[in-house]
Order: sequence, then C-alpha cells, then structure tokens
Amino acid sequence: MGALKYIITVESDTPPKVMLGQSIFGGEVVGLTMEKIPTLVSVAWLVEKYGMTKATIIKRLDGFNQGSDGKFMYDSKTAIAILSQSPKSKRGAKRVN
Repeated sequence: MGALKYIITVESDTPPKVMLGQSIFGGEVVGLTMEKIPTLVSVAWLVEKYGMTKATIIKRLDGFNQGSDGKFMYDSKTAIAILSQSPKSKRGAKRVN
C-alpha cells in the first residue's frame, strides 16, 4: 500500500513555521498551499467552504448582510466566526402547552 495523504489546516495572521521536507508527527511535509480570504465574501464562497445550503447560510447570517437585497455579501471574519460555531443541539420533544 502506498503513502497516505493527510491535510492539516491552519488559520493564522502569521505563516506557520513549517518547511518542505520537514518531518512532523512521523510524516514528511511535501506541499504547502495558502488561501487568501477576501474581505467581503459571497454566499457561493461560503457554500463551497462550509458545505451548507444557501438558505441555511443566509438564515444564520441574517443581520450581517452588507450587500443589496439580491446580492448577499458578508464580512469574512464575522461570517467565518458564526458559521464555525456548531449549532446548539435541541434534545427532547417540544413542550406542549
């Protein structure tokens, strides 16, 4: 069986101190990529990053829209902070009055 590929994601203001060829946790670093996050992000960008539906993202970021009525644009730091939080799990049956 060949070597397996593992992906480690680091979000930081400064680049991590990792070098190509460096041995980390029993494996060798063979590639590094960097993704630039824009200041304003669209719903399509958030759908691709988080795998949620468009309606779910628009609903969760309802008060933070910075675009027009038809174009939903969000501040990237705010959107990532809100969408990275796991939703609170609601357990049990609904209460009947």
